[in-house]
Amino acid sequence: MSLARRAGLHASAAVLGLCLWGLVSEAPAQEVVFRARGRGMPRANEALTRILQRGDYRVIARDTVLAPDAVISGDVILIRATLRVEGRITGDLIGVQSNIFARPGGRFEGTIAVLGGGFYGSSLADLTAAPIDAAVYDYVVALRDDGVYVITAPGANARVRLPGLYGFLAPTYDRVNALTVPWGLEFERGASVWLPNASARVRYRSVRTDVDGDLELSWPFGRHSVALRGGLTVRTNDDWINSDLENSIYAIVGGIDTRNYYEAGFAEAELDLEFGLGTQWLTGVTLAWERADSLSNRDPFSIFSIRGGFQPNAPVMEAEAASAKLEAGVRSWIGGATSLSVDLEAERADQSVAGDLTFSVFGGSLEVEIPTIGGQNLVVEARGQVPGTEGAPGQRWRALGGWGSLPTLRPVERQGDVMWWTGAKYRIPLRPQAGLLTRIDAWVQYAAGNAWVDGERRPPTVHNLGLGATLGPLAGGVYTDPSDDFKAVFALGIDTRR
Repeated sequence: MSLARRAGLHASAAVLGLCLWGLVSEAPAQEVVFRARGRGMPRANEALTRILQRGDYRVIARDTVLAPDAVISGDVILIRATLRVEGRITGDLIGVQSNIFARPGGRFEGTIAVLGGGFYGSSLADLTAAPIDAAVYDYVVALRDDGVYVITAPGANARVRLPGLYGFLAPTYDRVNALTVPWGLEFERGASVWLPNASARVRYRSVRTDVDGDLELSWPFGRHSVALRGGLTVRTNDDWINSDLENSIYAIVGGIDTRNYYEAGFAEAELDLEFGLGTQWLTGVTLAWERADSLSNRDPFSIFSIRGGFQPNAPVMEAEAASAKLEAGVRSWIGGATSLSVDLEAERADQSVAGDLTFSVFGGSLEVEIPTIGGQNLVVEARGQVPGTEGAPGQRWRALGGWGSLPTLRPVERQGDVMWWTGAKYRIPLRPQAGLLTRIDAWVQYAAGNAWVDGERRPPTVHNLGLGATLGPLAGGVYTDPSDDFKAVFALGIDTRR
């Protein structure tokens, strides 16, 4: 199709959309009723209920383009339609089985919630709150004979279901278990108040020819929940470095595993509380018992052995620990498209109360994403942990090294109960309109960090400076350590987080 013809089609679509906008703005008000039976998504339910309680909302039920100089004053409920926003919406926006496109220059001054459909943003649009994504919930909308739209939340009926493919979930691969194949069964309580949601998992660990599993029962009430869980499983404190998919690919292809592992028999009781719409405040309290056992490498297969292959898995203190953990977090968008995520946690175990161990651990993380010019952005991250005066056992250690933290280090080369890491990455889109597999971004990154055992000699801090590019989810870069005679490595990886 020629550029002239394509431009003509876009112009025609814009004119048609503006005409439709005129018709919608002059149409009589339509009533919406919400039946919040069952589960749904509590934050989405709250956002829609808040609009209906105010009563001053506009219903848009046809494809519409909001022109750059157009303003909708008040709340909008979009029903089975597509809305392209180049103008301004002063209130909240709810899309039900709809698609919302935030065009460059578009301004959203209220809460955005998507109840089926999708939200497609632009870094040049101005959002004052992170969109609430309830698209995976099956909200339905119907038009009654009297012209009233009825929106119904899902989950009215209790059901047993097999997640994934007939219960089989995505497998993983690591240096102590080799292939892990999980199978699950779930029960959804529907509209029942007293029955719990239940999730059971059974996992086969190939190289250890072992089977373990766990069970979780949860009682949600609004946006809060109480949960009980227990069983026997394999745990790690280093999954923040790479996702399960990334770490599995590195392990089976190059003998690279960026995590330490230990086996744990456990029982936990947890209370989670969530507040706020635009800014989310999260609080959790967990009472836990855990019996930890060390795991060693069982010579798993890998196609190649890069940088010496698999590193030894760190041992843990084989003992019982009874602890209390407090967690707090905030998720917010600070005007425009700047996002902020902060998490803090503290754990205390005392053998005079229960268990064999006494220790305290304090940790936290920070992530800020700041849009700049031309679709470029800056991502700043930080993560750290310190123990109390008693130090912490090996099952609470954290590691550094390899792609995702400090590429010039071998995976898990630095580890201990003291850890800190910080990084800043600046991204420049070279083909921002291309698809997932052909999108190209150039980036430059600085990262620094260290990890050691409290009370022992602290090693020198590691600094990394990297320059590279991503092609869809695939990434490659050259990293150097200026503090180590400019030691340099070439790294390949998956970059699914950005």
